[in-house]
Amino acid sequence: MQSPVIVLNTSKQRETGHRAQMSNIAAGKTVADVVRTCLGPRAMLKMLLDPMGGITLTNDGFAILRECEVAHPAAKSMIELSRTQDDEVGDGTTSVIILAGEMLAISAPFLERKIHPVVILRAFQKALEDAQVILREIAVPVDTADREKMLGLIKSAIGTKFVSRWNDLMCDLALSAVQTVMCRSADLDALHGVTQDTPASITATAATAASGEAGDKPTSGGSTADNAATSSVAASATDATAASDLGPASVTEALATDIGSITKSAAPDVDVREVDIKRFVRVEKVPGGEIEESRVLDGVMINKDVVHPKMRRHIENPRIILLDCPLEYQQGESQTNLEITRESDWSRVLEIEEEQIRAMCEKIAAFKPDLVITEKGVSDLAQHYLVKENITALRRMRKTDNNRIARATGARIVTSVDELKEQDVGTACGLFSVEKIGDEYFSFLTKCKNPKACTILLRGPGKDTLNEIDRNLQDAMCVARNVLFNPYLCPGGGATEMALSVKLAQRAKSDIDGIEQWPYGGVAEAMEVIPRTLIQNGGGNAIRTLTELRAKHAAGLTTWGVDGEKGVPVDMNEYGVWEPLAVKLQTIKTAIDSASLLLRVDDIVSGTAKKSE
Repeated sequence: MQSPVIVLNTSKQRETGHRAQMSNIAAGKTVADVVRTCLGPRAMLKMLLDPMGGITLTNDGFAILRECEVAHPAAKSMIELSRTQDDEVGDGTTSVIILAGEMLAISAPFLERKIHPVVILRAFQKALEDAQVILREIAVPVDTADREKMLGLIKSAIGTKFVSRWNDLMCDLALSAVQTVMCRSADLDALHGVTQDTPASITATAATAASGEAGDKPTSGGSTADNAATSSVAASATDATAASDLGPASVTEALATDIGSITKSAAPDVDVREVDIKRFVRVEKVPGGEIEESRVLDGVMINKDVVHPKMRRHIENPRIILLDCPLEYQQGESQTNLEITRESDWSRVLEIEEEQIRAMCEKIAAFKPDLVITEKGVSDLAQHYLVKENITALRRMRKTDNNRIARATGARIVTSVDELKEQDVGTACGLFSVEKIGDEYFSFLTKCKNPKACTILLRGPGKDTLNEIDRNLQDAMCVARNVLFNPYLCPGGGATEMALSVKLAQRAKSDIDGIEQWPYGGVAEAMEVIPRTLIQNGGGNAIRTLTELRAKHAAGLTTWGVDGEKGVPVDMNEYGVWEPLAVKLQTIKTAIDSASLLLRVDDIVSGTAKKSE
């Protein structure tokens, strides 16, 4: 008899076949259970202690899972989901984990019945395609220029967060910051010095850019006729919602035929080209004071003081020069030895250094600036010459801060004083001032004309509170950004997931044949986990409330969801909780794709040795 051939190292842990699949499912469910209580307005907070002794208090799914140390590879994959969701849309990090965990949980019975994973995945993909179509059918357009509607939308996004008690203030901060950094075609052309196009060509450019970003959304041509049709649909939707004699079902019927074909290129506000929160919105957290003192500055704030005590600390309408070079004597690249035989030569060497710095300061002074900001150092001698010219200087500025100042003041960053030109001087700032907040000095560049960068000044009682407010504010800004790019909303409070569940269950019975019908119906069942969790977290009766919701949605009332405060059914048209379509699409795509990925795994070979018996 031939001896067995050992290919893999027998000392390693290994799980194969059904056991590996069940292990992945158990890991996914465990991760989902960690964040399950963090969903909805009655969400509980988690307190996490990091290895350095720092404390994180949060109910943000991504922030919690980021701090967790997990050993199982499937659990690590689940944690990556929340990272993807956070990077893509910035909201829904808890929902995506709960939904992915439930998708894995409903797969377990099918695997027990020996249904092949490929059959299950095929059904999942069909359900995903149908879900995306249904989502676009129930979505309604929103006018991004209407501040009240936008504030209401952001309010529903951060209503489940720690900052919900300061809802109005935080929504106002988030919306003001996003609208400040939002760039349309004309703004970008002005920033990059491009000649202004005709309105027709701008529209065409914006439509092309928007259709490119729309990804897998069905694209209409973006023609004038389409735009006219879109605006009429938007108007009819608004009228239908406003009319008291029309119910939610009528609104949905009016929109169902048209909304599926409307895309971002034909949306109410197609000209938004860039909303870069990460680069151009800085959240400056200053402990002390009250949270109500937080505000969005119409400019930039930096944690710096002037380099010389005699420099001006309050300048109106300053001329600003931004540098990326040191204002000090430039030493050679290589080590140089200088042999001096006469005393006069030594004096001359010192004079040359002084002359070089004086020449640099004179070149700067020739442009009559009031403020010079450099990313490198400023020597004592340079400070002396700048004070004589009545020029204020800031040094060792961060690159990111310098970019924000350039964007807000209209200045250009110059890498050498020899290359300075008049158009590099920034004149769009209305006021430069240095103020002391707490124990530190901060420089303010405010009253900027049309700043495309801003700073949010956050005040609060302590560091942990400010960190949590910062996380919540980032979510709020991401929601506002998503709606500007894709101005469609879905009903919140679990109404969208309930609508998907009911419609997918109907399709499973009527349109899907064979074994695939079970997993397809399983996706419909898994969608109910969001409203069910909201009811449980709100202290409601899950079975009774879900039964009522199913009846409402079966009758075509797709806007009925859960009141997260009380755990009872409520119409979202009246309750006013709406969520961006982009977040819902991303949540469902990410959850189903990740569940499909983990179900494909039938062999886990661990890098660690087996545990000793």
